Amino acid sequence: MAEPELVAECVAAMKEVVDIPVTVKTRIGIDDQDSYEFLTRFVSLVSEKAGCEQFTIHARKAWLSGLSPKENREIPPLDYPRAYQIKKDFPHLQIAVNGGVKTLEESLEHLKHLDGVMIGREAYQNPYILAQVYQLIFGLVYSSEKAQAGCGRDVSIH
Repeated sequence: MAEPELVAECVAAMKEVVDIPVTVKTRIGIDDQDSYEFLTRFVSLVSEKAGCEQFTIHARKAWLSGLSPKENREIPPLDYPRAYQIKKDFPHLQIAVNGGVKTLEESLEHLKHLDGVMIGREAYQNPYILAQVYQLIFGLVYSSEKAQAGCGRDVSIH
């Protein structure tokens, strides 16, 4: 994130050799570089120079100096409105949010503003949350027969 030109070069190089979308996950800022302008410059440069169309915004800044990885998951405050604003300012991009999402009800609230939600830590601490995705997010009743036949909608919240 500190070097958006390098990120853009890497994304462009990956896009040249794969047939699947290359996405970028980023924090809302790093250390003292946490202004909204810093984030928009990053998204703008990587989307325009590399053609990246999908971003997942982790709604916390990262303190690279002074906090442990565990502390970085808890201490910097979440700023979901910043991710929402990115979607407003870049409506042509697919924008998802990550960070601190513990319920599917929270996911539904985020989906009012964004294209997707990434559930990270909660999925392995409470794996049953994923069993509820079909009904709560998609309004479907899960059928193992459908799953085995490969029918139905994708389970991804994104």
